[in-house]
Amino acid sequence: MFKIGWQVFRERFPALIGPRYRRRVVVVAAVVAVVAFVVFQAVALLVDDGSVPLAVWLVASALFATGVGGIVSCFVPIGPKGWAAPPIPGIGWRTQEAVARYYRRNPPPVDPEHRDAVLDRMPETRDLIVRNAFRGFLLLGGWALALVATVVVNVATVPASDGLVGLSAFWIVVPLTGAVTAIGGLRTLGRQEQLRVEAEALPPVPPPLPPRGRPGARSGSKLALPEE
Repeated sequence: MFKIGWQVFRERFPALIGPRYRRRVVVVAAVVAVVAFVVFQAVALLVDDGSVPLAVWLVASALFATGVGGIVSCFVPIGPKGWAAPPIPGIGWRTQEAVARYYRRNPPPVDPEHRDAVLDRMPETRDLIVRNAFRGFLLLGGWALALVATVVVNVATVPASDGLVGLSAFWIVVPLTGAVTAIGGLRTLGRQEQLRVEAEALPPVPPPLPPRGRPGARSGSKLALPEE
């Protein structure tokens, strides 16, 4: 399922996030990384006690600054105005609950009655997931670089008997947030593509028959009573 989701992501990514948006992300990430690196060096000049070797500090601060740039870049607009608003379903809430079952673990086969509901707003929802997954990958990439920088500092400076430096809830909250949008998004894309193929293979649901008789005419028996 993740493989299918990754294929969908790669196919839709160039069309949804064009060169202009990608260039904007790179520029913002680079500017933030440079500013963060300069700030780290300024702080080091003020509080440096010589415990961190210069080479280690330069490598770690460069990695951490690049990670900060990646995390900040995930907030850059990467689509037209209003793209982040999820599409309003064109189906009732009971049908929405029925369709939601098909996205869970061990889903049942698609009911022919739900064919149109499964396909409802699917392209819009797919494109929304692709953009959010890209933001999740930026978040995970920035987090990974910041984590590597912290590990480098700890390996080079902290003895085995001492506690680790720079570890906090940040290292848990950020990857969880990124995993929900990136990894979870790929799974949803894969399942959505499977549902699309399965639903399109079903025959279309015929429209309901119109009511018989002329509009406004009385329904029921047309026999008159004796006194009428």
